[in-house]
Amino acid sequence: MKHCCSFKPLDVYYLKEDELHTKQQLSVGFCPLCDKPVAELYSVRFDGKIEKISKAGIKANEILTKYKDKILYSMQECNYSRFMSRPFGWKYGINKNVKINGKEHIKQYSSDFYGNTELIKVI
Repeated sequence: MKHCCSFKPLDVYYLKEDELHTKQQLSVGFCPLCDKPVAELYSVRFDGKIEKISKAGIKANEILTKYKDKILYSMQECNYSRFMSRPFGWKYGINKNVKINGKEHIKQYSSDFYGNTELIKVI
């Protein structure tokens, strides 16, 4: 994204298709130099032309409210669901001794630093 300088967006929203556009993305962020909200709408029309609209300040908020109903999902939601579903990134093992029907079994778990655990095997 660009305003006073180039920077990465805080979040990217993917929008529904409509009768004119096949692919639409709405990038939202704050300019690091002037701290104004910046919204950038990237869309591809059915005839193949690419449109890019960039607004800052109050007009950026107007774009957000205009396209609020068309949002399918956002990148933050996808990243959050990926981290919270299974162990991700750095992992460590946990071994627990469990007595089942008078026999001792060892349960091995894989765990990450986000609090997710997954049973790997029972010995």
